[in-house]
Amino acid sequence: MVKGRRVNEMDRVLQSEDSTIFIHYHPLSRILFCSISDADDNTDKIEEIMHKIANRFWKKHQSDLKNFRATTDKSRFQTLNADIENLTIGGKIAEVFPNVMIAKSVLEKVLSMGMIADFDFQVALQCTGKNSPLKISRNLNTKRTTIEEILKKLEELDIIKI
Repeated sequence: MVKGRRVNEMDRVLQSEDSTIFIHYHPLSRILFCSISDADDNTDKIEEIMHKIANRFWKKHQSDLKNFRATTDKSRFQTLNADIENLTIGGKIAEVFPNVMIAKSVLEKVLSMGMIADFDFQVALQCTGKNSPLKISRNLNTKRTTIEEILKKLEELDIIKI
């Protein structure tokens, strides 16, 4: 479990083998927002989107919340579904499937020049556009955070596209 970075908000990320749960408490509205996603989704992106959803909800429905707490009338909040769908691009916003942008022969030359290590090369070979960082980490039997660092390095070198 990971705590949020902001003092005035309570964010929690719970990661398991198969899923990730992101919990965001919006203090102004006193509402708890929760997201459940695949384990291989980008948690930073989910966190960013959850903050946008909470802030947009607060801006649109600030006046409606007082009425809701007195009457429990939820009809005014139906626009939230459309906001979630738009902001998350149909639930696909946090999917990460890196794809190698250069041929294997060029990648081998980059390796021979010493720009990347052998393990970086192995990670790049796994970037087929169908493997998530979690799947790559499982295939190569290493930590997901290590794979994510290598992917960032490979992206900076214009070897892969995330």
